[in-house]
Amino acid sequence: GGTSNAFTTMPFSSCNHAHKSTSTRMSSSPSDDAAAAEPPNANLVSQAAFVAAIDVIKGDMGMEIIPEDQQPMYAIGKLVAQLPLELVSGIRFADCETLTLISQLKQSVVDETGMQSLDTIVAIRAGGDGSGGYGYEGDTRGVSIGDTAQAYTDAINYAMENGEKGVELEVNRLVPLVPKEEKGCSCC
Repeated sequence: GGTSNAFTTMPFSSCNHAHKSTSTRMSSSPSDDAAAAEPPNANLVSQAAFVAAIDVIKGDMGMEIIPEDQQPMYAIGKLVAQLPLELVSGIRFADCETLTLISQLKQSVVDETGMQSLDTIVAIRAGGDGSGGYGYEGDTRGVSIGDTAQAYTDAINYAMENGEKGVELEVNRLVPLVPKEEKGCSCC
């Protein structure tokens, strides 16, 4: 696809060389004052809820869960992706207690949108007018799997009924940060 799928907004950038532009917000604990410094349109889930949700899905899959005292610092990145209607069946959700996470994606969805498993959808929109207005907009930040699925369905139905080519998904991603003293960055 020809759409831009780079992470956007948050004031901290984790590395300085050329990748898809990845901007993130640093947070060392859920009680940080960093939340107060976020722009009002940041639309980010809490780091504690994100870590807990990923631990639930890892536990369900029999994967090792990193003990709290060994966890790295995390940043939460934001991605706004355009999902064509022909690919809407390529996403599976998982109820992870504190958040609804994306559990599986078809490779065609990954290639088109840049989304990954373990991302969480915080907003679903359709019918954008190019000026920030939408015919349909669902806030899915921290909601149940049922409410996420309903908003997803409602956005798809709106898009189909109004001749739109797709829906817009705003997702958050938990990104572990590598300390400065290590060589390189966590993304390459």
